[in-house]
Amino acid sequence: MSYNLLMNSPFILENHTEYKEWRDLKLSHYPIQKNKLIFKFDDNIVDEKVLNLFKSAINDYNFAIYEFRSEVLDKKLLNFCATLGLTNSVSNLFSDQDNISNITNQEEKEKLTSKGEYIPYTNKQLNWHTDGYYYPINSAIKSFLLHCVCPAKEGGENLLMDHEIIYIHIRDHNPDFIDVLMQNNVMEIPSNKNIKGSKNISGPVFYVDEKNFLNMRFTSRQQNIIWKKNDMIKKIKKFIFEFVNEDKKYLFKLLLKKNQGYIANNVLHKRENYIDGDKKRLLKRLRFSNRLG
Repeated sequence: MSYNLLMNSPFILENHTEYKEWRDLKLSHYPIQKNKLIFKFDDNIVDEKVLNLFKSAINDYNFAIYEFRSEVLDKKLLNFCATLGLTNSVSNLFSDQDNISNITNQEEKEKLTSKGEYIPYTNKQLNWHTDGYYYPINSAIKSFLLHCVCPAKEGGENLLMDHEIIYIHIRDHNPDFIDVLMQNNVMEIPSNKNIKGSKNISGPVFYVDEKNFLNMRFTSRQQNIIWKKNDMIKKIKKFIFEFVNEDKKYLFKLLLKKNQGYIANNVLHKRENYIDGDKKRLLKRLRFSNRLG
């Protein structure tokens, strides 16, 4: 579902001029220069100038990396997000009272519980996805924070790709693919057995929200997903997978260090598998129903 698009929206396929202007501006920021995406903050004072540069980077790339000098408590993470305007945090099955989730390997400890069924809570590779792709559009995850408390001994690299870049790549190749991906019933996620009253969730891959921002809901998982029966679906999926797995120009790789994190407008992302050391890899995650921009 997309809301009523503005007449001059670049996301209306017939608006070739508006799309070209939006596309050219977007691509002008690439290739990515890593030093333009990492911002260092003092522990007690958030510099307004650095904060504005951080916001500007997210506006250009839909994600940016921050780094604090010392350990960051949960309260400071919440305050940092609030300073950026991210206040509408979203809970999930395993988040705490502040809607913060501890992303760590709990496969052995809780292998007999439901948490062990979720790949984020293991040390396995977490393939390409957007957060909350299993939510209905009216409850969509628009942004998230991922903060590193303790890195893995080995591995655990994060890979990110701006969903707007993926949209451009697909539309330039075949606008009909975009037409299919914006249909309200193209991708359906079956109900979750661990959530009482859970229902199947159907929706588009790309949609435009009430503020005319482009959003993406996607998962590369092959099971427990129902794609609309369409002759182009296999071609579209193959095209997307080839791009995100083979591209070198637009892909961003990041191995978070302690006290580093990133905030993203729910870009497509994945995590490589990892090996823990004496201390387990621990990342804090916050999700929001609003976004930056």
